[in-house]
Amino acid sequence: MKNLFLAIVVMVFTLPIFAQSGIVKVTITGIENTDGNVVIGIYNSKSTFPVFGKEMQGAKIKPTKTGSLNYTFENLPDGTYAIAVWHDENDNQEMDKNIFGAPKENYGFSKNIFGTFGPPDYEEVLFEVKNGKIVKLTINLE
Repeated sequence: MKNLFLAIVVMVFTLPIFAQSGIVKVTITGIENTDGNVVIGIYNSKSTFPVFGKEMQGAKIKPTKTGSLNYTFENLPDGTYAIAVWHDENDNQEMDKNIFGAPKENYGFSKNIFGTFGPPDYEEVLFEVKNGKIVKLTINLE
């Protein structure tokens, strides 16, 4: 009984050492000005992609210069993910569109795939996080 208790204690305290979590380092390019915020979200569900506020993890980043910025998602369990980004230039927390419904603010997705009449399909922009590896992506805003 004492050996069983000891084995359980060892497992409980050493398990976190072996638990792996992934990291996704994202470089966002195509930032044309320093107005507003760049909004980025990582999604693990087709039903929430790319809805602002329904991302698994997300951030609003104030650009300090034009060109590019970097952001890192941490503590991601193994799985497949998609990223959506947009430059919310007027900081109204919504994608502004023209009278035809086309976005007026620059945006982008993982794999730099764009949909014809709206966002790309979730499956088109998926990438894998596995075995605690670091995934590096560049997303170009258009």
